[in-house]
Amino acid sequence: METSVSDPLPEYAQVAEALRRSGMPQCPAELHGFALGMIVAGVPEPLRVWQQEVYAEFDPNDVLDNESRALLERVFAAALSAGSSEAEGLHLLLPTALAVDAARLRALRDWCQGFVFGVGLAGETLDARLTSASRELLNDIAEITRLETDDVDDSRENQAALIEIEEYVREGVMLMRLDLAGAPAAN
Repeated sequence: METSVSDPLPEYAQVAEALRRSGMPQCPAELHGFALGMIVAGVPEPLRVWQQEVYAEFDPNDVLDNESRALLERVFAAALSAGSSEAEGLHLLLPTALAVDAARLRALRDWCQGFVFGVGLAGETLDARLTSASRELLNDIAEITRLETDDVDDSRENQAALIEIEEYVREGVMLMRLDLAGAPAAN
């Protein structure tokens, strides 16, 4: 798989629609978090794991599955680029609307769930490589997976809180990426 600056992270709605049409139960945010979690944690052969986990149910002769696969390959390529130490920034694959609603909170929660799952695939060796700051960030991200997404309102306070949480996650993942890039590899 080739990564390219000209092939950025696709729009959330575009990926969500393709996944829906091909019958995949996961949301784009969860899959992006999963890919980035594996890459940041240094899971061996993350592309192979991604293909086994995500494409297992795809029919190579199904046009809708192939459309989803093409978009998901862009999601993985963007995660691979963002997971490299040379990446300047990181964007979470979330709905673009900034309204605080159940869908937006669910997407953030699902992104965090995917990230924690991807990081978890690194196994016990990851724990020794985590700094205390990265360990705390990972625990915080795991806590976000428990967010209640019902009965939210679109108040200014909630919008500000959502932006703050998303920024905390984004910056936390970048810090973990830098910490783990400098940590000695497990034997």
